[in-house]
Amino acid sequence: MRRAAGILGLTILILCLAGCGEGETADINTLSFNKDGEVIHRIVGRSDQNYYQIETADLEAFAASRVEEYCAENGEKKVTLEAVDEKGGSIVMDFRYASPEDYSEFNHRVLFVGTLSDAADEGYELEAVPLISAEGQASEIGYIEDWDKKQMFILETKSGEEMLVNLPGNTLYVNQSAHSGQELTLVGKRSVKISNQETDGTTALSYIIYE
Repeated sequence: MRRAAGILGLTILILCLAGCGEGETADINTLSFNKDGEVIHRIVGRSDQNYYQIETADLEAFAASRVEEYCAENGEKKVTLEAVDEKGGSIVMDFRYASPEDYSEFNHRVLFVGTLSDAADEGYELEAVPLISAEGQASEIGYIEDWDKKQMFILETKSGEEMLVNLPGNTLYVNQSAHSGQELTLVGKRSVKISNQETDGTTALSYIIYE
C-alpha cells in the first residue's frame, strides 16, 4: 500500500509539472539517450500555478524517497535523481535511468528502444503505423529494409503532454500525426518534438525510426 501511494503521489506531482510548460523547446520535458543505453529525463514545469503550489524541497524529498525505494527493489543506480533546481518560478528535475525498461517501470508508461525486428517480436503492430520520412514523404514500414539494423523508438504520452526526444542517431521516419492524434515535429536531424493532442484522459504511442 505504501509503495502504491508513493508511486501515485510522485506521478501526480510529475504530471502537474509536465502539463504546465510554456510550449518552447527549452521549456518542455526531454528524453535523451546515450550510447550506453541510459535514459536521461528532464522534467520542466511551473511551481506557481493558480490551482496548486509545489514546494521544491518537498518535491525533491519525495522524489528521492521514491528513487531509493525503486533501487532497493531493482538494483543500485537503476534510477538516479541527479538534480532539482528552481529558477524564475520553474522547477527542473533531472532523472537518469539505467535502461529504457527502468524508465518504463518507474514511470508506468511504455518506452521501447530497439531494432525494428525486436519491436515486431515484442508484439507492436508496426504494419498498422503509417509513416512519414524525414524528407516529408509518406511511407509504410513494409518498404523499409534492414530491420535488424534500424532502430525503433516507441513512447507513450498522455493528453496535453509535450516531450522533446533527443536520439543517438539520425531520424529516418516518424508516425503520421493523423494516426495517433499526436503532432510529431523534427527538430534538426536527431531530435523530435512530440505534442499529444488526444482527448483528455487518454494516452497514445509515438513511433520514431532512426539509425
